[in-house]
Amino acid sequence: LSKAKAGSAVVNYPTPSPELQQPGFRALLPQTVAAQCGESRVVVTVKRDLFGIGQLIKASDVRLGSCGVTRLDDATQSVVFDAQLQECGSTLMMVQDTLVYSFTLSYSPTPNSNLPIVRTNAAQVGIECRYLRLHNVSSNALKPTWVPFTSTKLAEAALDFSLRLMTDDWLTQRTSNVYSLGDVMNIEASVDGTNHMSLRLFVDNCVATMVPDKNASPRYLFIDNSGCLVDAKVSGSGS
Repeated sequence: LSKAKAGSAVVNYPTPSPELQQPGFRALLPQTVAAQCGESRVVVTVKRDLFGIGQLIKASDVRLGSCGVTRLDDATQSVVFDAQLQECGSTLMMVQDTLVYSFTLSYSPTPNSNLPIVRTNAAQVGIECRYLRLHNVSSNALKPTWVPFTSTKLAEAALDFSLRLMTDDWLTQRTSNVYSLGDVMNIEASVDGTNHMSLRLFVDNCVATMVPDKNASPRYLFIDNSGCLVDAKVSGSGS
């Protein structure tokens, strides 16, 4: 599956506790976290004034999953995380026609200096990057020889191999796998390559056993050595 070149970002702030929802109280977290989802990366920007109270958080106290801060932006008083979609302990879910990469931004305040006082609360913010599943991506113009990834996977999935015992007229599959001495065995190997270019089928080996296990004993080889009809070398064989 391939994903769209740019995905949509969703930032899920935690619901404030009941007492913080009363008139006169501000929400637990203002809009101080932003995410930008790219083709293979996510960039999360966090204002150091995370709670909007004028108290700047320490960069070492905030993490994106298992990842620490990538860089500081002094001009905007922000910390920035720049990570691959599969990094930082992200989780991947499939929701209908959408791929969803989920991250957890965690803030765990630590005391300043040697004072056992923490002046802010811990917080977690959910971040999601959403991509449409059924789109192909290319940063360059399409070339005539370019093959869409989804078309390639469709063609691979359409290959249907079969090995059948056929009737004497080769028109239908034989209903029994029991033969008497002197009977002719008509073995048909085929591949159904719908939506695929023409194929040539090679049979590397073919073995007869009494049970559905090619390594069982006793066993008899019809074809071996990468396509050699070894049964034809046996005296009296009509292969």
